[in-house]
Amino acid sequence: MNLKKLKSTVEELKEDFGPGLLATDVYSSESGQSIFGYNTNPQACALFNKVTGDLNSALRGAKFPELGNYYMLDLVDEKMVVVVTLADYQLGMLLDKTQTSLGLLLNVHLPKAVDSFEEAIVG
Repeated sequence: MNLKKLKSTVEELKEDFGPGLLATDVYSSESGQSIFGYNTNPQACALFNKVTGDLNSALRGAKFPELGNYYMLDLVDEKMVVVVTLADYQLGMLLDKTQTSLGLLLNVHLPKAVDSFEEAIVG
């Protein structure tokens, strides 16, 4: 893992999402422990690591296709969680929907974040 690129990825997220990005963490899929982030939340890392594992198990059990690169959860109070899953790591983001355009999120920011995150993991 390229920690310099990982830090750059988090800075890009902060720049792209502006005040819409409330928190983000990169964490291990094995342990659920945060490696790096912004307004980090270790409890959220452990929680969403378990959610990802449980979701993958449920999908396999229902004979559905596996998770792709990400999933999103719509929360109360105009908040949203986006979890990007790549290799042995996950990138979790807490977003303020009043400060985030869903169209830009899906078509611009998220693909860019996935690519950047993948480069940091591989590099």
